[in-house]
Amino acid sequence: MYQAIDKAAGRLESILVQEIETLRGRASEPLAELTTRKNHCLLELSRLSRSLASRTERDERIDARLRTLKKALNENERVLGLHVKASHEIGSVIAATIAAADSDGTYTSAIVRRR
Repeated sequence: MYQAIDKAAGRLESILVQEIETLRGRASEPLAELTTRKNHCLLELSRLSRSLASRTERDERIDARLRTLKKALNENERVLGLHVKASHEIGSVIAATIAAADSDGTYTSAIVRRR
């Protein structure tokens, strides 16, 4: 059981590294493809975890491997959060720019101050 979990966790960690590198601009992997591959690995690990639930004794190697995987997942979550935050900020700037370009200035604070 340990070998199956170790291999699945290794594949997932590899994908997480690729995704983080892409989000940081150091690689150019298609994010949609990485997301699909990541979801497949997560499904595989989910299925393996069901097998673990039926076992009566714990394997410390599996626990240690999953702790390592959790660290990689936490880093991935952090970088994804930064990416989402930056995307929202860029969207806000674009929306403000469009709104300013569409405005004829009739109700702006600059007009009120001139009077």
